[in-house]
Amino acid sequence: MSTSPIPVGSTPPVGKENGLGIDRWRVALPLLSFGAGAADGFAYLVLGGIFTANMTGNAVLATMYGRPDYPSILIGALTAIAAFAIALVVGFRTARAGHSGAARKALIVSAICHAAVVLMWWCSTRSGPVVLCLIAASAAAMAFQTVAAKRDGVDHGATTTYATGTLTDLLKDLVDGQVNWCSIRWLSLFALPAGAALSVAVARTWPDVTPLIPLIATVACIRLISPEAL
Repeated sequence: MSTSPIPVGSTPPVGKENGLGIDRWRVALPLLSFGAGAADGFAYLVLGGIFTANMTGNAVLATMYGRPDYPSILIGALTAIAAFAIALVVGFRTARAGHSGAARKALIVSAICHAAVVLMWWCSTRSGPVVLCLIAASAAAMAFQTVAAKRDGVDHGATTTYATGTLTDLLKDLVDGQVNWCSIRWLSLFALPAGAALSVAVARTWPDVTPLIPLIATVACIRLISPEAL
């Protein structure tokens, strides 16, 4: 299989077949999925029973009007969806495909959003408006993480936050013979529920530590894909 030569002085795109790049993303993508699962577990447990990575789940929750706490769930779900959508638009506009370090820039913004969640969780009264800010910040973090994975991680099919789409694309590519059974997307699928399980376990004993899990995962990925990590 031939590839186009890389111009002198340019940086090969991260996540493509450029030696160490693809190896780094074999670890980074599942790690980001793990963080997404932890973020969803945290949000569902303590932020009103909504999700900040799974927008499909929020769309369903927004229609469950029979629940006694439906008004707060509706507001929380719509807040998450709006924050996720806005952050996606901003992320894809600022982290253009093919630009050097696009994924790293998106992950840095994601880490900042996660840090805001941690600070608000530790320092605020956790009243209604603060909870909505927590939801928005966490959803924005997940959106920028999705931008990073879609820009530089793999060509398609691994968002790290959307398990249904990842599974669909993976099985389609397996049937079409485009990937083999050792695809890194399997790790991303398994890592997401693992992160949620850890989030639940930590929340039972050290609830204030729970929002640190997605932040740590994101910071680790930033370090992993940084040029100096090569």
